[in-house]
Amino acid sequence: MSAKEKIAFLKGLLAGLNMKDETTVKAFQAVTEALDALAEEIEEHGDLIEEQQGLYEELADDWALLDEDLDKLERSFAEIVGEDFEGGEEEEESDFDETYESVSCPKCGHVFYYQPEMYEEDEPLQCPNCGESFALPAEE
Repeated sequence: MSAKEKIAFLKGLLAGLNMKDETTVKAFQAVTEALDALAEEIEEHGDLIEEQQGLYEELADDWALLDEDLDKLERSFAEIVGEDFEGGEEEEESDFDETYESVSCPKCGHVFYYQPEMYEEDEPLQCPNCGESFALPAEE
């Protein structure tokens, strides 16, 4: 049974009670009207979610096609230039891992990356989050 059906059942149940106290009747009517409005909003949000899901699926499909096209372009360019095509992403990740190190600020705990070769041995790091300066971590 949906929320709207349950609210309709509740309205029928309240109508069948034949309550004499007008204040109680108004209170129950207000509660059922509020429940009805909430059920309507929930239904509208459900419709919006379904619509957004459809748009998301279309966007994901378009992105996959663009990714395939980009891959073809990269391969064609590599052939024209006379280079071997390598996926690229793994190489970029390994370059990043080799040149950057992560560090956590001792004051605020913010984790950020820095390039160790850009700093002298005694030169402090400065946290981009809180501005605190602290010594470079010891190299392992």
